[in-house]
Amino acid sequence: MNQNYPTLLSPAKIGNVELRNRTVMAAMGMSQSTNGFVNDAVVNHYVERARGGVGMIVVEVTCVDAPLGLNTAQMLVIDDDKYIPGMTRLASAIHEEGAKAVLQISHTGRGARRKITGHQPVGPSAVAMPYSFMMGLSNEEPRELTIDEIHDIEEKYAQAALRAKKAGFDGVEIHSVGYYMGQQFLSSTANIRTDEYGGNPENRVRFHLNIIRRIRELCGDDFAIIVKFSAVEAGENAGITMEDGMYYAKRFQDVGVDALEVLAGTWKKEASAEDMPTSAAKSCQAVGLCQALKYGIYKMTGAPATIKMIGGGRAQNPEAAEKALSENMCEFIFIGHGLMADPHLVRKIAENKEKEIQPCLGCDMCINSQLQDGMALCCSVNPVAGQGDNDYTIKPADKSKKVIVVGGGVAGVEAARIAAMRGHQVDLYEKSDRIGGQFNLAIAPPNKDNFKPLLPWMEYQLEKYHVNVHLNTEINADQISEMNPDVVICATGLKPAKLPIIGFERAINAKEVLGGAKTGKDVVIIGGGSVGIETAELIAQEEDKNITIIEMTDTIALNMVNCTRTVVLGHLKADDVHFKMNSICKEIRKNAVVYTDKEGVEHEIHADTVIVSVGDVPNTALFEEIKDKVNEVYNIGDSNGGGLIYKAMQEGYRVALKI
Repeated sequence: MNQNYPTLLSPAKIGNVELRNRTVMAAMGMSQSTNGFVNDAVVNHYVERARGGVGMIVVEVTCVDAPLGLNTAQMLVIDDDKYIPGMTRLASAIHEEGAKAVLQISHTGRGARRKITGHQPVGPSAVAMPYSFMMGLSNEEPRELTIDEIHDIEEKYAQAALRAKKAGFDGVEIHSVGYYMGQQFLSSTANIRTDEYGGNPENRVRFHLNIIRRIRELCGDDFAIIVKFSAVEAGENAGITMEDGMYYAKRFQDVGVDALEVLAGTWKKEASAEDMPTSAAKSCQAVGLCQALKYGIYKMTGAPATIKMIGGGRAQNPEAAEKALSENMCEFIFIGHGLMADPHLVRKIAENKEKEIQPCLGCDMCINSQLQDGMALCCSVNPVAGQGDNDYTIKPADKSKKVIVVGGGVAGVEAARIAAMRGHQVDLYEKSDRIGGQFNLAIAPPNKDNFKPLLPWMEYQLEKYHVNVHLNTEINADQISEMNPDVVICATGLKPAKLPIIGFERAINAKEVLGGAKTGKDVVIIGGGSVGIETAELIAQEEDKNITIIEMTDTIALNMVNCTRTVVLGHLKADDVHFKMNSICKEIRKNAVVYTDKEGVEHEIHADTVIVSVGDVPNTALFEEIKDKVNEVYNIGDSNGGGLIYKAMQEGYRVALKI
């Protein structure tokens, strides 16, 4: 065992359930069930994390009342005994790998969407869910629940817990974070009832207390009960104060809840970097809330808190986790996104192999893929998570082949890594002086500290699997043919395209600016996609800049991850960046840009520097030239129209499994 983290890696109990260490996998919905039933994809996903050493797994949000309480169409369901066999299979599989299993039970309430459920959403009050930058969603006004309906839903929670126990789970977690019903009852802005379920904190917590008492009655004292809740909220529609959170924690302790998984919530419409974890220094940022709740309980009771606290927040940093535990800020550490990126994170910490941990970028692609895109969850750096059956098996190649990879970006490196892992002889050629490709530009804008660890991880992986890396080496089809490879993988990225704009040659490409090129005082950026707005964000850090973005559509950075998009737009607003929407650039003059607005009216604005952030196209020249000269040739990444990190990772991974 790694002696640097004795507390983190020591066994401990939640209620009467003993964990092999202090780590808890936080629930993250995968949206991969088959009509609510457990399937191979669900089992494989959790088994891999159990195999990876985590102490307890909280299985993703599971609906107690379908279809009304569904979050996504493929959400797990536990509102009927017919789901017990699949849940039994899942709990048993987790236990076989040494981890404890807890099922998160929930009702989406006013956060449910009619297009998923077919019904008007319901909630404690007829108050529509407001837009927040974290969710990127707003919703129609819900129907207010009657007292009888509330009692019925309370019983549905309790019966769901009983089914979980029958299936072999060690406990349940009541989900009361974000836009789910549990949070809605606790919030003074979502719950404006004046009866026994609203009006003050005592009444607002009644929903939970009734559920908890009934679960304990049905499931007994050896069954763990955890509540995951927002201890405090921020933003325009915040409805839980720190005092409320302390009171709720005390009441949860009173009725025998074994542990609290503690977070903060936000209903901010706009955000700044301060609202998002941007560096390792902010690892485990939620443990301070655990400490506050402990203090609140002590202040109200005169005795130390007995309820266990599960804290975390970007907790893949074991030093921060160990510090939080050893200083008694919390008793357990929850890890969510870190285990999505690397299922074996805990094992690697225990085996002193931290250098091998696949770093989470904190990009929130996992959230975006479900809530905004309606897909199964996917991860930017883990090409298996949420894909197919979540099968992590990498089989050795039947025959070792000579493989040449051209291009050292994310796709090329992943292809080289997996091919070498399978036993192929791999040479990677990169024309620049470092690997990373477009990713080196992606980390240039502000607040990208979370992204940076991926580069040394990729370098280490290439070294570990003995990939021959040739930097500063640009090779052509003839040279490749002379090497007589069995396989060629082209990952040659993008190339700039010449746009039909008069004076286009006067502009510089956004990549040049992200790479360090200087700009004048008055800057015009053509294109308001993700590259355009992040380039503007970078330039705006300098003093005395006047920045204008010209965008031909009516939406800025439509395909950008919503959390990141909102943070960047918040910065640009604060820096007084100007936007010209539904506008088309017609001409770039010596010190000006001419554009037309949506009415076709022509305008001219002064520009010392004009930056183009649109029009890059796949660089397929090598692929087209080599595909008839070598038997097995693949084109992946941006040169195949990729565009996003997760797509590059997936293409590199998949093509390497084919060889």
